[in-house]
Amino acid sequence: MPRILLLMTTSENVINFRFNLIQALKEKGFSVSIVANDEQRREEIISLGVDFYCIENSNRSVSVLKANSYRKRLQRLIEKIGPDVVFTFQAKPNTFGVLAAKKAGVKRIFSMVEGAGDVFTKKGLKWNAIRAIVCHLYRKAFKYSNKVFFLNDDDKSEFIERRLVKEEQCELINGIGVDLRRFSFKPIKNDRTFIMIARMLKTKGVFEYCECAKIVKQKYPDAVFNYLGSEGDVSVDNISMYIEDGTINYLGTTKDVRPYIEDALMLLLCSYREGMPMSIMEAQAMGRGIITSNNVGCRDTVVDGYNGFLVEHKNVEMMANKCIYAIEHFDEMVIMGQNARKFAEEHFDSVLINSKVVAFLNESVASIGE
Repeated sequence: MPRILLLMTTSENVINFRFNLIQALKEKGFSVSIVANDEQRREEIISLGVDFYCIENSNRSVSVLKANSYRKRLQRLIEKIGPDVVFTFQAKPNTFGVLAAKKAGVKRIFSMVEGAGDVFTKKGLKWNAIRAIVCHLYRKAFKYSNKVFFLNDDDKSEFIERRLVKEEQCELINGIGVDLRRFSFKPIKNDRTFIMIARMLKTKGVFEYCECAKIVKQKYPDAVFNYLGSEGDVSVDNISMYIEDGTINYLGTTKDVRPYIEDALMLLLCSYREGMPMSIMEAQAMGRGIITSNNVGCRDTVVDGYNGFLVEHKNVEMMANKCIYAIEHFDEMVIMGQNARKFAEEHFDSVLINSKVVAFLNESVASIGE
């Protein structure tokens, strides 16, 4: 039985984003082990029938000493487990994890770039320096990755142009996919309720969403703008004025977003940059049109006017106008929601996406003894 080790950041990501991939790997006969940086969801992960290991590490730390310690600890663990394949996800596993796997003698290494993140969006001297370091690490690590999966063409093109990866190493997939059975189509029942589902980060467009809601509610005071997500570099206190005056409803966090999506007319996510937004894929699977920014990752999810609307980056007025249009053209939004479901079936089916990924892994394992 081939052994595969998945290197990730948080245990939350394992449950929320890797469940379907883990099941697909097990169905193909892989013995699966998981490494994450915390143990919060340990019992749930173990219940999937996999081995779980924790190597504590701050996902946002930029300390060189801590990063080197993380790589060495990973290397020792990989040597102990002895996997046939290592599959890395997100920035630190994609750099230090790949280097650790190479040092540990692993011959088959795969990586997935799920978005370039703050490193490629934020500006200033500090971020220029961080970007230079991260690019160096990517360039050094990806020499050893047999295949690097990208979720959108913009990220793939940028990594090639920056010479972080060779074009022949790259494989494009439509996000990590969504379970179309679990996220089944639901008819729209509210004609003026909107929702944003994202961690509270400035680059997710939190403040733009709040300002958009403020404009729409001037014309339609009974419009509802729900927000679902944990605190990040934006806190609840930072948006308290919008919550206290009823501009938005902050719903906290949940393990099941489906009831909240079903309650909405459309989902908004005007992020500055994404890999392939999970909230958009899930909302479309449930038959909800999307309002999103014409930015990297986001624009790959919407055909403007068919399954949603694309708006200019940070253009709050344009966002608000699309919301008002949606309220005033409910019948069109019903059709748009049906189109969104079709789009999800054609592009975001996790069964098809995982089959493609696992096929590469299977082929790689089969070639080990050749």
